[in-house]
Amino acid sequence: MRPDHLSYRRLVKSALVGTLIGVVFDLAVAFLTRSGSPFSLVQVPSYVAFGIVGFAGGWLFELFKAQTEVTDESVRALTEVQRSVEQLTRRLTYQDEALTMLSSSPRHNEVLTALIKASLWDSFRSIPYVGVPAYLKLLGLAISHADAYEGTHRTTFRWFFESDAGHYLNGLRDKTMSVKTRLVLIDDTDLEAMREDLANPEVMDYYWRHTGDVETYWMTVSEFRKAFPRRDVPHDLALYDRELWVAYDEPSQTLSFDVVPPDSEVCRLFSDLRGMIANGQPELKRVERTAR
Repeated sequence: MRPDHLSYRRLVKSALVGTLIGVVFDLAVAFLTRSGSPFSLVQVPSYVAFGIVGFAGGWLFELFKAQTEVTDESVRALTEVQRSVEQLTRRLTYQDEALTMLSSSPRHNEVLTALIKASLWDSFRSIPYVGVPAYLKLLGLAISHADAYEGTHRTTFRWFFESDAGHYLNGLRDKTMSVKTRLVLIDDTDLEAMREDLANPEVMDYYWRHTGDVETYWMTVSEFRKAFPRRDVPHDLALYDRELWVAYDEPSQTLSFDVVPPDSEVCRLFSDLRGMIANGQPELKRVERTAR
């Protein structure tokens, strides 16, 4: 309620009620303190004074009440404006960051446009409820524009077989690139399953037949933590041209992406892996391609 819309009927009503209360109060006081004295004209001024005080009190009470209502409405309005400004600022920030992504990685504009459009329905750089087929489709789109691929895979080789991921592996196999490297990083509890997969001709033939000339290595999480004690264990991820980063958390079905600088954590990880390969460190085990 705005002050200029305050009802004068409310003010007068409250003032009259205050007047009545003031007069009644004075009469009560007179009755209690002068019960043996008759009414006289000398008492009239005190009644009038109490009436005036009551009138003023009622008037001020209504003004204060109305002002409180105005203040509450103003606070609510201000809160709503602030919320709107924050939403607009966040949206403008997302748009600015999206344009920066597109301008800094023109090679991958097609896949970035698809990723950005999908992510704007939720929080920028993150897309929820992405199933495995949709994830592989986006990776296939990225491969078509990439000149280098490096990635980590967090389950054993049977995942490719059971997920029917041959079409994704085919795209990587058929694309000419300067670098193709995959690290299969497994939980220690999957070590026995990994050994079974490596000894399974059907699983490994499926993998090599579809993936082609991708350099493939594997290690356990405990070995990874020993080699990289200050690094977080990565999710499934793909890095294209040391520029476009796409990660996937299958249990939560969440896909994340970004355009990363050369000195980013994920770029340093693969640089360090190249160093481990060159030095022949035993915890990083190469998977040899089986004969077809």
